[in-house]
Amino acid sequence: MGKEMLTKYKYQKEQIEGLIKSYSDGEFTKDSNVIKGNIEFPPAESFKELPPAGREDYNHYHEKGINAIKKGRLGVVILYGGMATRFGGVVKGTVEVFDGKSFLELKIRDSLKVSDNIKFYIMNSFSTEQKTREHFEKNNYFGARENIKMFNQFIAPRINPDGSSFQPTDEPAEEKNSYYGPGHGDFPYAFKESGMLEKFISAGGRYVFFSNVDNLGARVDPAILGRHISKSVELTAEVAQKEPGDEGGAPAVVDGRLKLVEGFSFPPEFDDSAIPVFNCSTYWMNASGIGRNFNLPWYVVEKEVDGSEVIQFEHLAGDLTGVLETGFLKVDRSERFFPIKRSEDLEENRSKLKSLMGY
Repeated sequence: MGKEMLTKYKYQKEQIEGLIKSYSDGEFTKDSNVIKGNIEFPPAESFKELPPAGREDYNHYHEKGINAIKKGRLGVVILYGGMATRFGGVVKGTVEVFDGKSFLELKIRDSLKVSDNIKFYIMNSFSTEQKTREHFEKNNYFGARENIKMFNQFIAPRINPDGSSFQPTDEPAEEKNSYYGPGHGDFPYAFKESGMLEKFISAGGRYVFFSNVDNLGARVDPAILGRHISKSVELTAEVAQKEPGDEGGAPAVVDGRLKLVEGFSFPPEFDDSAIPVFNCSTYWMNASGIGRNFNLPWYVVEKEVDGSEVIQFEHLAGDLTGVLETGFLKVDRSERFFPIKRSEDLEENRSKLKSLMGY
């Protein structure tokens, strides 16, 4: 069954096996995650906001964005990989948020309010693929069957801390726990591997809006797209004001380049809590930029599976800011950053989400 899993899903064999060897030899460790170069706080002027609605420059951005969307230039990528564990094993995107509507339905229907000429690309993992397809089939693809395509992120085998293969149980039904999806940094590679990026560009696609399925605040905004186009950058990363207790990635200047840095990559002596904004994991990208050849860094990640500590190697989409020319946009977190990570979060915020989505 193990070889069948690795045959069915794209397996970055040389890369992963090379990482396992480097880890086993003690060359690639959790300490490797930490930045070794020069790191500095980002200049305050790095984070601009959209002008107020109705102002001339806002109207210019909005019109530019609407025109691009109506011409079929925008593709919406919904990140829906991972191992379906945080919601108790339930595939999160199919969960009802309110009024019988799932995360996936709300993301898609909200985008279609802007234009019915938007293409959708759902990045699943081997753990979410089947339930996702069943959900779309059951709901007739929410009336947008021709506009929705799906592809899978890659697959990799977990290992034990000593570098040996991880075998959680003899039960065949649990064998899938030996594998994982190696991070949302899979996106540019899996999108290209699927052939969908090339087809999107060939059909006139120019821009990609990337967001997590559980963040209903990350919505198609023509003005943000228009601003992205006007600034002539390859990637616009949304950031939001940090509040006490916020953790995770944030922009910093590394060896002279402003880029997103994951929380565990900051050196212990660097006070990243003093950076006023954080990464929303919501990106607007030029499709041509995604198609370039580049190597995103890998990280050593410790997880607990079936009561055992395991090692995974992952790469992260935020590192695209290190290879693509990037601008940063500061957004209102109450409007554009509303992630639901646990079932408890959903129960506490159903009414807020309903209001946010305009129902």
